[in-house]
Amino acid sequence: MQLEEQVALIRRALALVEGGGSESGEPSRSPVERYLDPTRFQRELDGVIRRFPLAVCPSASLARPGDSFAIDVAGTPLLLVRGARGELRAFLNACRHRGARLQAPGAASQRAFTCPYHSWTYGLDGALRGRPHEADFPHAPASQCSLAPVPAGEALGFAWVIPRGAHPGEDVQLDLRGYLGRFGEDLRNWGYDGWQPFHQREFANAANWKIPFEGNLETYHFQYAHRNTIAGLFFDNLLMADHDGRHHRIVLPKRSMPMLRQQPESDWRIGPHANIIYCFFPATFILHEGDHANAFTVLPEAVDRSRVLGTTLIPELPQTDRSREYWRKNVESFWGALDEDFALGVSQQSTLAGGARRELLFGRNEWCSARFHADVESLLEPGWPG
Repeated sequence: MQLEEQVALIRRALALVEGGGSESGEPSRSPVERYLDPTRFQRELDGVIRRFPLAVCPSASLARPGDSFAIDVAGTPLLLVRGARGELRAFLNACRHRGARLQAPGAASQRAFTCPYHSWTYGLDGALRGRPHEADFPHAPASQCSLAPVPAGEALGFAWVIPRGAHPGEDVQLDLRGYLGRFGEDLRNWGYDGWQPFHQREFANAANWKIPFEGNLETYHFQYAHRNTIAGLFFDNLLMADHDGRHHRIVLPKRSMPMLRQQPESDWRIGPHANIIYCFFPATFILHEGDHANAFTVLPEAVDRSRVLGTTLIPELPQTDRSREYWRKNVESFWGALDEDFALGVSQQSTLAGGARRELLFGRNEWCSARFHADVESLLEPGWPG
């Protein structure tokens, strides 16, 4: 983020602190069917999740040519690979012969991909390089049997994909600079394109995929849900929000921010005095914490079940025990608070099918959560261009 924008945000925050207020919007309601209806869930997969980029692994997980990473996203088996010239490619993780998976979920490193079923072999560029008894396939020339490409790209220290096979004639190189917009530029200016993963975590989440974003786009819950962890660092129910299309930037001023009044504005830096949440629609969350970032992507698996991919990014990997301990404590602090959020989301999901209510409530202070839902709803409306 450029210094001018940091100063402008700090001015906004100080004005709110001094006035005892917060930025807010209109109250709204959220029908329970959003979290329970399997037909609607399928529409969300097709109309939202399979149409926009998701961050699925750190770029550094694919550091060398031949490094690969297999993952299932929204029921689609994906295979990401670092090509011979350093380019990132993604394919459907399915042999073009009979559809067997080429690689089990997780990371690997290899010069080629060989199907375990009939030994069809593909290069790092996805082209079919060889198969036993070639003459038996006159109806399927090798040139027509390359792996199915998937739109992919790299930005902000992550590999991003749209989890579907590419359309005919589609450019499979994602324009992430354009998609991530001005909030992506914020993070790029902080050096994210070169940051490294210090810690990674993956876990099951027994809740609808949208619930974690409801909780992380408001601060109303901080003083209650996080009373024993991070609540004391922040002002109660204070939030600043900006939007770029469907993306959110949420600024959470810390109680230390008024101390900046004692410094010239030319010395103001927002990182030490606020948490800044970037929610890149539809399902990637990046929390900028000044000298590092914690990120997660929520992958829908069923209407009441999702999977969370978490990563801590730092400017450079630690070289001493002292620095490793510093980052370890930061990871523990982040997940200590986030585990509280995810547990409450699971609790929320567990009560919805009981029929006690037909709608959930969003207050004026939870307007960004409501806006997230409105963006999802707009993509499910009949006539949205496919």
